[in-house]
Amino acid sequence: MFLQVFISLLLAYFLWSLVRFIHNYNEARKIGLPILITPINPSGPLWMLTKDFLIPVVSRLPFGLGDWAMRGEMGWTFYTKYAIHARHGDAFIIAGPGENDIVVADPAAAEDVMRRRNDFIKNPAMYGMLDIYGPNLDTVNGKVWDRHRKITVPPFNEQNSALVWREAGEQAEQMLDVWTSRDTVRSTQPDVHALALNVLCGAGFGAHSGFVDTTLPSTDSNTCQKLGYRESLRMLLANIVQLVFLALLKKGGLPDWLLFGSMKKLAVAYEEFRVYMSEKLACEKSAFEQGDVSRHNLLSEMVRAMEGSGSTSTAAAGGGGGLTDEEVYGNLFIYNLAGHDTTAATLHFALTLLAVYPQWQTWIAEEIDAIHKVDASGLFYYEDTFPKLVRVLALMYETVRLYGPVVLMPRYTADSAQRLVIQGKEHIIPPRTTILLNFAALHRHPKYWGPDADDFRPDRWIIPVEDDRPGNDNDSTSGPLLLQPEEAGSFVPWNLGPRICPGKKFSQVEFTRVILTLFANGSRVELVNSNPRAQGESETEQEQEQEQDAKAKARALALRIIDEAKVEVTLKMVKPERIALKWVKKL
Repeated sequence: MFLQVFISLLLAYFLWSLVRFIHNYNEARKIGLPILITPINPSGPLWMLTKDFLIPVVSRLPFGLGDWAMRGEMGWTFYTKYAIHARHGDAFIIAGPGENDIVVADPAAAEDVMRRRNDFIKNPAMYGMLDIYGPNLDTVNGKVWDRHRKITVPPFNEQNSALVWREAGEQAEQMLDVWTSRDTVRSTQPDVHALALNVLCGAGFGAHSGFVDTTLPSTDSNTCQKLGYRESLRMLLANIVQLVFLALLKKGGLPDWLLFGSMKKLAVAYEEFRVYMSEKLACEKSAFEQGDVSRHNLLSEMVRAMEGSGSTSTAAAGGGGGLTDEEVYGNLFIYNLAGHDTTAATLHFALTLLAVYPQWQTWIAEEIDAIHKVDASGLFYYEDTFPKLVRVLALMYETVRLYGPVVLMPRYTADSAQRLVIQGKEHIIPPRTTILLNFAALHRHPKYWGPDADDFRPDRWIIPVEDDRPGNDNDSTSGPLLLQPEEAGSFVPWNLGPRICPGKKFSQVEFTRVILTLFANGSRVELVNSNPRAQGESETEQEQEQEQDAKAKARALALRIIDEAKVEVTLKMVKPERIALKWVKKL
């Protein structure tokens, strides 16, 4: 009896999928773009449960019969990069039993989609999962988004950037001390994540932590002790997929006593972090009421913006006013989620790439050394120093161009058809269609980035001018300037248009300050060979060849790990501890 019911349900599912596929294919033909077909719904539960087993098997089928399987993987556009568009054009449709997806690598069309935020919205069904503590700037649309933006964007100001600069400098100094004390560093990824989290806690919410304290393992066996602000946040960010599932369960009314194991621990962190946000919000409101305007963390700035716009009680369901407490919590958490993984991942890729290509360490060090000569005090104030770090910012741009944390951006037509010009031709995009802006392909498009689009070359961002000496002011007419791509849509790591990432400057300031600290005073990073030779040890010609071979193998391994990165919320290297680094002083 059970088997019959199961077979009946399975048959009904496949028949429904077939009907949906035929309907979607016919809709796709009307659009007038090349069509790729897929037999699965990538967001369907059946595929989600079986994809880890099926993808390796199906993708091995001959004659490209299994190519569709890889496109069912999260972040698949990073694996194909521009190659799939070279075969099928700068825009094509993936038609299947779910909803049709239009994959776009045309800069002009991508820019148009990003600027028309009310025509191409963020799909509530997809982004609503990120309402973990409440609606936020990243998940809402329309007039509600206008209200959120009015409150949440002003905190990212110059006063906060100066605070980010100081926090990042302190953390980087402590991290470098730890790294230089070790013969081998295999903890680069967790270390830069700890640094980024500490910067967020300090510059975001006024909760300062030392780098060494936060990287030491806990020896406290008392599980009843409160986790603390930073540890509860760390646990939430480290388990974001489970956290999304937990938030859905809580919205469904599931009581905590039914949870067990890691989910129960995560539920404790979830509730504790809510309490900490409530306490910090109350503290900042009290400081504002008492006239304290000396605090410039994101939360204090948000409170000032909120109080200046109207009380939270008027923010109920629509246009004016401030934000409800739930919306404040939602935005505070999305600050952490968006700002932590992205900057940490970029730093991790950049440091590893610099170890693989040491010539670029020399290149950025010329600029850093020039700045040190000008400012012998070592204070390096944000206002004076940040504009001079043109090469360092170029390093960041090149890193996010090739290995940006976000490899594609979905937008949605909702219930209305939309007109969109792609490659000079107008197309009618039907309702309930997803537009996948393929950042990974846009950033490697040979038409806009040249034949070396896949090469890591930070100097492509520098515009040579009359006086290109490192350390000159970026706003000076005689100093080096950063390239601004002719097609704005060809470089969009922070998005574009009205929904551009409000934390763009935050991330740039943090990145440049960390690199400034790590590569000052002759500090360099090297790949560790599998068979390192002791310092001062003489070597034969054969041993020299063996050492060169070991260096080549270490470099090849690092490049393979970089290029095999996977999307886990953001793009990250898999098992990066396989890459061993060493920090040294070059005199």
